[in-house]
Amino acid sequence: MRTRAHPRALTGPVLRLMLIALATSYVQGLLARPDLPDLVVGARGWLVGLVWILAAAALFFGCLRPAWRWLNRRTLLTTRRIIQRAGIGPSRERALHLLSVYDVRMRQRRRQRMSQSGDLMVDHGSGNSWLLANMPEAVRFRELILLEVGALRREVSLQGGDPQRPAGVPLPGQAPVQAPGQAPGQAPRQAPPPAPMRAEPYGLHSGRGRAYRG
Repeated sequence: MRTRAHPRALTGPVLRLMLIALATSYVQGLLARPDLPDLVVGARGWLVGLVWILAAAALFFGCLRPAWRWLNRRTLLTTRRIIQRAGIGPSRERALHLLSVYDVRMRQRRRQRMSQSGDLMVDHGSGNSWLLANMPEAVRFRELILLEVGALRREVSLQGGDPQRPAGVPLPGQAPVQAPGQAPGQAPRQAPPPAPMRAEPYGLHSGRGRAYRG
């Protein structure tokens, strides 16, 4: 399953954009008044340029940068890991194995509750918490994480503690288990992989299978 933060995370950048536009227009209009002191009139040229420079800096750091971060930060849930990618390249990727997760807590503010989003705090084995902020459909996303954690632990328990060994492969010294209707010595048939769960850009959309494998 792949998703990104809820679009409500863009509320702040949009409000800042409006404030920057209003403040820039007001200051530019103020500098264009004819009744300004001679000192201000003489420095009007570089004051206007300074206003545009400050407006461009505020626009970049307050609007464009958060919007770019929201667009490029994606959260993936697989049958093995939780992965968050904040850009292009492996250096911008953070991953957490599901076997180290022992709890997932949810925090919802009033505005988040209205949009069914929330912050998920993933407690893992190193004693720290990983914050997944503004996740869409936070209640369902938390349930999916806990389901995958439980399924992986059951799989590891049945496989004797080796999460990388495929299901149905016997342990060393153990006779292979014959499936019903399978002839002796015949290789076991591999089950088809489950269909992936897909997600809309800011919502969850379940398919027929579980989360992505990997």
